[in-house]
Amino acid sequence: MADPISIIAFVIQAIDVASQVYRYGKEVKDAHNEIRELFGELFALKAILEQIGKSQQDALVCDPLTPPSMSLKSFQEALKEASTVLKEILDDLENRRGKGTSVWRHMGWPERKAKLTENIARLERLKTYFILAMMNDRSTVEREMASSIDIQTGMGREMQLNSQPDTSFSMSTGELQQKIIDWICPVDVESNHRRALSLRQSGTGHWFIDGPFRQWFSGADGLKFLYLQGRSGSGKTVLCATAIEEVQKVAKTAQQNGVHIVYFYCSFQLSASQSLQNLLGALLVQLYYALPEISGELKTCFQKKSPPTPDNLIQLILKYGSRAQKLYIIVDAINESNEADAILKSLMTILEGAENVYVMTTGTSPPSTPCKTRFLKEIMKPSSNRDDIRAFVNLQLELQPALRRLPLQTKLHVSNMLSSKADGMFRYVRCQIDLLSAQKTGRGVLKALEVMPEDLNGTYEVILGRVSSHDRDLAREALLWLTYSREALTLPALNEALVLEKGDKYIDDEYRLINPDIVLEICQGLVVFDETSSVVTLAHSSVKAFLTSDAIKHGPAAFFALEETEAMRQIIQKCLIYLMFDDFQAPCPNIRQIRERIAQFPLLKCVAETWALLCGAQAPSGFKHTNPELDEIIAFMSSGNFRSWIQILLCEANDEAGWETEPLYYASSFGMLAVVDRLIKAGANIEATGGRNGATPLTVAAYRGQLPVVKRLLEAGADPNVEDECGMTSIEWATHGETFSIWACFR
Repeated sequence: MADPISIIAFVIQAIDVASQVYRYGKEVKDAHNEIRELFGELFALKAILEQIGKSQQDALVCDPLTPPSMSLKSFQEALKEASTVLKEILDDLENRRGKGTSVWRHMGWPERKAKLTENIARLERLKTYFILAMMNDRSTVEREMASSIDIQTGMGREMQLNSQPDTSFSMSTGELQQKIIDWICPVDVESNHRRALSLRQSGTGHWFIDGPFRQWFSGADGLKFLYLQGRSGSGKTVLCATAIEEVQKVAKTAQQNGVHIVYFYCSFQLSASQSLQNLLGALLVQLYYALPEISGELKTCFQKKSPPTPDNLIQLILKYGSRAQKLYIIVDAINESNEADAILKSLMTILEGAENVYVMTTGTSPPSTPCKTRFLKEIMKPSSNRDDIRAFVNLQLELQPALRRLPLQTKLHVSNMLSSKADGMFRYVRCQIDLLSAQKTGRGVLKALEVMPEDLNGTYEVILGRVSSHDRDLAREALLWLTYSREALTLPALNEALVLEKGDKYIDDEYRLINPDIVLEICQGLVVFDETSSVVTLAHSSVKAFLTSDAIKHGPAAFFALEETEAMRQIIQKCLIYLMFDDFQAPCPNIRQIRERIAQFPLLKCVAETWALLCGAQAPSGFKHTNPELDEIIAFMSSGNFRSWIQILLCEANDEAGWETEPLYYASSFGMLAVVDRLIKAGANIEATGGRNGATPLTVAAYRGQLPVVKRLLEAGADPNVEDECGMTSIEWATHGETFSIWACFR
């Protein structure tokens, strides 16, 4: 293995040479481009070698069976060659300096420019080698070193694009692992768990933990599957979080170090959390943290640029999960996913495929998939959590400033009333506490109790009825975005969405809301704000259920009724207004400016990822664009703003392949059938390749599972046998992705 001291010595040498290069570049005319390129390569190498020095021991722990690439003779030779290149560059600069400052200043780039260019190329090849060495791929390292293949990495591009060094872009082992994790599971499961746990009240949930949960956890009588069924708002998510904590306590003890738990929260608020693919990916990633030997297979999938299918993920979970003494899988709120049946079926496949697996799920309706193993279905009744609800009410009466000063007799009356009317619904009680807390006197509290709504729908009608007439439009617009946005919205992003108007070309302080917290005030009880992330969401899935129900249309809150098709149309329109801002007429030249743009425009990431989904695969059933809307989309795709949108999607500062890709490719990728049809009729080249893998529109549509688009492209004469840069055809991608309906189109 390479001596860490030699690596440290190289890093010091690289810093010294970089400083000399920087000084030279400031003094010499016409040296800007070469200096920037050389400077970037030097700091890229420095960052990579620093990370290698830090991560050698980590690599051995994570993958003990594979000899680290740093122990190869080729690594020692590469390190020696890198040092030689740096010495040559430094000697040349010292030689120039020896001729005097005046000569140095006016001489320009040295006559040995060809030699310098050669050294830059050598540094770039060495950088590629060290990245591969850091990835611990012995065979690839030897092959790349032997052939000296010149691969331009994203990190190197970013180093050269920015005139000052930024070592944060080094492709360290940890960063590679994080890229793989984000690729397989784009959901922050831990944050969802913390959020659910924050709602738990100490001393509650014993009826479940000491009863059904304990029976399932012990595996008594072969019980391996627990299904907790309860109405929306009855507290299932908090019970789920409590169950996870109970298993984790056992898993952390020394005697039970063979016990592992993986979990997931489905949520109506985040489309990514409703995906079977992401759910299985999240379970596998958590298993990876406990069993690092999974990293090899995950890395292989990542390097192939071929995401594993649900079946692949299930097989990996079974393969590595079987190495645990016991593996507990807990999934909350499967009813909040439109793939609920597929999720349950997949969990049953895992359960029945391994003797050491135990599964617990929660939902609002009975499980639709039969279970071959013995299971327990616990149906929550009003009596199940009556004591928990009373304990919750009594605690709130002491915590809420407006309620804790009430006379003891009034508190007792409030506790009895809420406990008797709760009918097992925590959400109902929470809303009543909010309404009572708004009262100014004890007498007001008693009067509010007399007219207390009988159910959640009635409660929401009361809350909406309290919105003043001049705030109603703003409140409805906010609820519309929070109900139908496919991405989480921060408060600044939501505030920008609310003030957009047709024809806007920019947004400034004159356009923005004077009070940035006004939405939280007028929608109190219907929305919640996370101070840590600044994300605003609907307070509960029952809020969305009420706003989109038939019941609201015929009551006093009918003004706030939401209809999916019109809501989607409105969101798409505002997304396009935002994306067509004058500030986005051209892409950013480097990563730093991309980040600055995203920070300056809080809504940008959301609209970039939302509008195309709503126009395509996630459009409501029966949704159709009007001709003026299609004209607007085509105009956007013909502008420089379209390239800026692609840049935000790809998060790349210099991805010309992505920028130059024809609109038909992206329309096909997102499943925008009407847009694809319009582009084909306008004469778009259906065989034009693009994207990161040089794929045709048909290839990317097959890869993404966009069946209607695949059919339309085939009708237009698209060739399914064209290979992309991965050597895959449309037919092969359809087969790989197990999208059999698409595969059938090619037969």
